[in-house]
Amino acid sequence: MFDHSELQRIWNCSHQEKTSSERPDEEIVAFAERLRQQLPTGVSLLDAGCGRGRNAIYLSQIGFAVYGCDLSPVAVEIARTRMQKVPTSANFQVADLTRLPYPDNLFAAIVCVHVLPYHLAIDIARSVQELQRVLRPNGWLYFDLLDHDDAEYRCGQELEKDTFLDPDGIPIHFSSKQEVNALTNGLTLQRVARLELKSSVGTCARVAWVVWATKSDGQRLE
Repeated sequence: MFDHSELQRIWNCSHQEKTSSERPDEEIVAFAERLRQQLPTGVSLLDAGCGRGRNAIYLSQIGFAVYGCDLSPVAVEIARTRMQKVPTSANFQVADLTRLPYPDNLFAAIVCVHVLPYHLAIDIARSVQELQRVLRPNGWLYFDLLDHDDAEYRCGQELEKDTFLDPDGIPIHFSSKQEVNALTNGLTLQRVARLELKSSVGTCARVAWVVWATKSDGQRLE
């Protein structure tokens, strides 16, 4: 198992040293539009791995009751500071995605953006199980995973099958279609797309699987 305290230290350093966009991800804007068609105004939404809060701020501004969590205390503090500059609010806290501090069936929707790939495979599976646990029946879930065609596949030290250590010491896992199927067992897939996603700082695009799903018995990818 990868040392989560070491991962927290690395992410703290990253958030202290690097800047990120304050604009929401394009895919989250599209997902939020679907949520607004499907869910009542003001429902609870979790931004799991919220980072500096760009998506959480946007989602709160369009009417969701937003909770955000991140492994990095530095990121959470930045998100709280950013949130103070807008007329809406969100509840932020430090949390590990593999052990979320929320009761079962709490959230009507969850987004997990550019987060899951930066774990070992076993921790990705545990995190997706936790996201399903805290999602209400018929609730909506967004997450993304890096594809094998991403430019960084096979870069760095191989830690396990399809997982490599980046120069900052962070594991990056790359997922196949079969793995997407396995991870979404128990969910109904509403949209699965293999896309090029821009990074939050506008650098190179990542080749990723983007999943929209609801919590119920699921269909499988063909």
